[in-house]
Amino acid sequence: MLNAGRVLIATFAFIAVASSAFAQKAAVGTWDLTTISPEGEFKSTLVIREEGGKLVAAGKSAQGERPYDSVAVEGSKITMVVTISYNGSPMVITYSGKIDGAKMEGDADYGGLATGTWSATAQK
Repeated sequence: MLNAGRVLIATFAFIAVASSAFAQKAAVGTWDLTTISPEGEFKSTLVIREEGGKLVAAGKSAQGERPYDSVAVEGSKITMVVTISYNGSPMVITYSGKIDGAKMEGDADYGGLATGTWSATAQK
């Protein structure tokens, strides 16, 4: 009976790890990102990759490349955080949304000062 319990626990642990890995893989890739803020529409390229079992991201635009502070995926939910310089001061932007195949979309919080929306389409 004790062995059956261990097998059951190991099976659930494996499923949890596999599910998390699968969810992360859904975000990995190069995305055409459109952000709509109170300042207008902004287009960039978002690159998400896996390094050492952890997701890392960078945004690329005409202004250059910027690493994201963090990327987290849980099921179909994604949260991305990036710090930018806004009028000479740091501003933390938090993107929260859902991944649906080759598309992502959600809401953006600009340091508690404003909100907006965002969407991304996977590049082929």
